[in-house]
Amino acid sequence: MSKRMSRENQKLIYWFIDCYAYKLKGVDINWQTSKQKPAISDYFLYKAKEDLKKLYIKHSGKNIKGYEPFKNMESKLKDRIGNIIDKNYTKESKINIITNDLMDFVTDEIQMLFIKLNDTFSLALKLMSNAEAVAFTNFLFDYFLQNDIDMWQEIHELYRQQENRKWVYWMLKKKICVITGKPNAQLAHISKSAGALGGYKYDKGIGNSYLPLSAEWHIGVDHGVGGGRNKLMEKLKELNIEPFEIKTEEEVKELKKIYKRHFKGFKEKK
Repeated sequence: MSKRMSRENQKLIYWFIDCYAYKLKGVDINWQTSKQKPAISDYFLYKAKEDLKKLYIKHSGKNIKGYEPFKNMESKLKDRIGNIIDKNYTKESKINIITNDLMDFVTDEIQMLFIKLNDTFSLALKLMSNAEAVAFTNFLFDYFLQNDIDMWQEIHELYRQQENRKWVYWMLKKKICVITGKPNAQLAHISKSAGALGGYKYDKGIGNSYLPLSAEWHIGVDHGVGGGRNKLMEKLKELNIEPFEIKTEEEVKELKKIYKRHFKGFKEKK
């Protein structure tokens, strides 16, 4: 039997469901921890779970048109058993492989049947494969970032570790300090200061690195207050945060709309 979804991944998925439920209710929970979660009714939790499942089904392109439950299972098993019988495996190994494959076929069919009948699928550990769980989780990360949906602090920390560049870019667009989580962050030049570039009017963006920082951290970078740049770099190393290097014109244009005093040296190609 192929690897099933882990309890850790299941817990992460339910964190996303919690966060989406608060969005539906209109409650701001960004940068709070999952232990701080305010009271919320089962209605919003259920609706959040089903809404996110439907969004994933649509995104994944699962085709249930013309699907007939267990129709192809017999032929799949015959093909698989035929392949295994011809192998130079021990009898016990053959039994284990065929049993595991049978369980995979059954659980896959059950999930497809759920989608066919109810437009949903199960999040039970024994019914969701590890590969499907990872795909669903990656979809949720991207969907939440693209739609600016508030997330628990634990999700931020996990995503920062796994997808640092995407996370820092999202924090830049939201103007949230990557260190404190405070809003209204300022754009900090990291690889080269604005002065080293010759001033804001020479800042083209591409090739330079930036971070959104709260005022107390930004002033330290620019003016050496409280340990200055060295203290910042130590903190970034501790948190495993890499500054965002702008690589494309699209990224400059996106950030220029948010930080209007910056990137004055950028000239859009016609």
